[in-house]
Amino acid sequence: MKIIFLDIDGVLNHQLWFKIQKNKKVIDTDLEYNRSMIDETRVDLLNDLIKETKAKVVISSSWRKNHTKEELQIMLEDKGFVGEIIGLTPCLRFTGLEGYVYSVPRGNEIKAWLETNKGILNNKMSKVPYVIFDDDSDMLLWQRENFFWVDPYCGLTPNIIYKAKRFLGVLK
Repeated sequence: MKIIFLDIDGVLNHQLWFKIQKNKKVIDTDLEYNRSMIDETRVDLLNDLIKETKAKVVISSSWRKNHTKEELQIMLEDKGFVGEIIGLTPCLRFTGLEGYVYSVPRGNEIKAWLETNKGILNNKMSKVPYVIFDDDSDMLLWQRENFFWVDPYCGLTPNIIYKAKRFLGVLK
């Protein structure tokens, strides 16, 4: 099974797109608002990768904190998403000596998801082909080959999708 760890802000929406959206109608409900924050053209690029690789999606975005897997599936499907969301990375935190609560880097949350889901991955966590799409770079050093940084100014691009296809072995 191939996996895409997906951030949403900066990946499926981006600054260029927000400039176009700023004059559009304001939406009242949370779900409608979040649906309106997804660029269909970036979803189409993601769909292209999913169709060719048959990859499943795990949401690593901060959106996972306020929405269930099912809600995220519906929101993305409303924008044309054809894939399957199979999970959400855990939200890991720790309390420091001074009592502040700190978030753990996203790379650790991805590692935790991989370890927790060994069963569906045939107990081969280290052999699972996966990519990480994120506009932040808080990944672990050993995840550097799997990590595809997305520029939040323009979001997911055909070039990133091409590189991910090569990495996942569908292009030579």
